[in-house]
Amino acid sequence: MTGDKWFRPKRFGYGATPDNWKGWAFMVVYIAIVVVLSLMLIHEGAAAWLVVLIVAGLTGAIIPLIKAKTDGEWRWRWH
Repeated sequence: MTGDKWFRPKRFGYGATPDNWKGWAFMVVYIAIVVVLSLMLIHEGAAAWLVVLIVAGLTGAIIPLIKAKTDGEWRWRWH
């Protein structure tokens, strides 16, 4: 993906953190979708394992996008 980067590598640990308003907006929308979908599934009587499976699938689906929009590589950082 081209264009500006929404995330930057974490200073400590592994992964990325939002770097500008687009990254923060992406995370807020993602969290809102997960919360609403989870509440809907629980309200409909879905099993807890199904809710966990769907949330894990959504999280796994967005990781490539976050990696593509990160300004730098993901690696473990101690200092």
